[in-house]
Amino acid sequence: MPINIEIGLNAIASYRRMNYEIWYALAEFVDNSTQSYANHKAVLDKAYKREEVEGLEVRITYERKGAEPMFRIVDNAMGMDHDELQHALRIAIPPANPNGRCRYGMGMKTASCWIGDRWKIITKKLGETDEYTVEIDVKKIAGGEPELKTTIVPNLDPDEHYTRLEIFDHHREFKGRTIGKIRSYLKSMYREDFRIGSLALFYNDERLEWEDFQNRLRVNRAGEPLRKEFSFTINGKTVYGWAGILDRGARADTGFSILHADRVVHGWPDAWRPERIFGLNRNDLLNQRLLGEIHLDEFEVTHTKDNIQWYGDEEEEVEKKLEKQIANLISTARATWKDQEDERGHSPGEVEIAVAGLRDELLSPEMVDKISITVLPEESALKESLGRIAEPVKSTREPDIRADLDQIEVWVYIVSADFGAHDPYVVCEASQGDKVIVIINMQHPHVLKVQGEQGLFNYFRHCVYDAVAEWQAQRLRSKLDPNTIKMLKDQLLRVSFQMEQHASQSGDQEE
Repeated sequence: MPINIEIGLNAIASYRRMNYEIWYALAEFVDNSTQSYANHKAVLDKAYKREEVEGLEVRITYERKGAEPMFRIVDNAMGMDHDELQHALRIAIPPANPNGRCRYGMGMKTASCWIGDRWKIITKKLGETDEYTVEIDVKKIAGGEPELKTTIVPNLDPDEHYTRLEIFDHHREFKGRTIGKIRSYLKSMYREDFRIGSLALFYNDERLEWEDFQNRLRVNRAGEPLRKEFSFTINGKTVYGWAGILDRGARADTGFSILHADRVVHGWPDAWRPERIFGLNRNDLLNQRLLGEIHLDEFEVTHTKDNIQWYGDEEEEVEKKLEKQIANLISTARATWKDQEDERGHSPGEVEIAVAGLRDELLSPEMVDKISITVLPEESALKESLGRIAEPVKSTREPDIRADLDQIEVWVYIVSADFGAHDPYVVCEASQGDKVIVIINMQHPHVLKVQGEQGLFNYFRHCVYDAVAEWQAQRLRSKLDPNTIKMLKDQLLRVSFQMEQHASQSGDQEE
C-alpha cells in the first residue's frame, strides 16, 4: 500500500518564521502588481490613457487604526476575476507565466503571513463587473478551517480595475530606521521600472525615485565615463551588466547590484561584493570606487527573492569571469589619482567637529575626576581579578580569530554574553611567551557608541594591536604594567557615557 506525503493546514502558521526582511516582503506585492501590468500591458496602457493617468501605480501605506497597525497595498493593475483569485490563493502553484517576477506561487501568501495573522484582498478586474473580497485568518486556517469568507459586490463599472491588500495582527513592529530602510531598498529594487517610467511607487504618499550613479562616474581625458559593459555565459546561462568607477568614492555606494527579471534581488544599500574582486571587509580604494549592476535572469532566485540560489561552483565561476572582463577597471580603481587625495581621508569640517567633541570631553568635570585617581590596586590583585573574568570565556568557547604570526599565536574573543557593562572594555594576556589572548567586551558603554562595520573593525584593530604591541615591548624591553594602563584607559573610555548620563539627569531636574 503506497504512503503519501501530506501537508497540513497548520503549515501556513509557520510562514511567520520565514527569513524575510520587511522590504523583501513588501516587494512580493509590488512584484505581483508589476507582473500583472507586464502580462496585460497593451490593454492597461489603453485604460490609463482613457483615464488620463500616468500609468501603473502601487501605493504602500503603513498606518495605525486605533491601537492596531495595518499595511495597505493598493494598485491599479489588471485586477483578478474569481478564477484568478482562486489560483492566487493556492499555495505553491506557479503562475501561468513562471518566468517573470512571480515564479513559485508563494510570495503573496508567505509575505502576508510573515507580516500578520489576518489579511484580506479586495480586487476587481478590468472588463468585469464583480468585485471580490476574501478574508484570510491564519489562525483559523491552521486550526482546520480552510474556507475563506468571501464577499461579492456585483454590477460595478467594467472600466474599474484594482487590487487592495490589507494586513492586520502584525507579528512585528516597524518604526524608526526600519521605515527609512524600507524606502531605500524599494527605491533600489525597482530602479529598472523607474528608468523606463513603467511604475509609480509610493510609500506613505511619498513617491519613491531612484538616483542613478551614472553622473557620479569618473571620466577619462576624452570626457567618457569609466564604465564598461560585460557579457558572458556560465553553464549556458547568460550573464550581463555593467561596471563603473565613482569619481568621488563612498564605500556605502559601491559593490554590485544583482538583478533578476529586472528587479534587484541583492544590491544597494547592501550590495554584492564578490570576495575575489573586493576582498574581505576591506576599505581600500577599490572598495571605495568600483560599482555596477549584474543581470542573472537565467539563474534561480531564492524563494524570498533576496538573492540568487547558487548551485555548485556557479558563484565562483561568475566571479572569475567578471574579474577577467573588468580587469582594466579594477586596476584603475586601485590606482591613486593625481587630482585626488585618498577618499578615505576626512574633510576639514569632519576633523574640526571631532576636535571640538574631544576638547569638550577632555575639559569635562568627569574627565577631571578620572585624572585625579590617586589610589590603584596592587598589580597582582588586578591581574588576578582579570584572570577570573577571562577564565570562563577561555574554558567554554573557541576564539573568534586564531592567528599564527610565526613567533606568537593571537587569539581574539568577541564576547557579549559573558561580560557586562561594568566589566573592562578588553582583557589581554600578553605575558605568555608565545601567545596573546584578547577578549573584547561588546557590552561596554564605549562600544555602543561605535558605528558601522568599519568603526567596529577599527575598534577591534586597536584592542588587538595594543595587546600585540605590549607583547613586543615586554619581549624587547624591561617589564611593563599593561593591566594598570588598560584599567586607566578603561575609565577614560567611560567619560563620554557618563557625560550623557549626567546631562540627562540635569535635564530631568530642570523639568
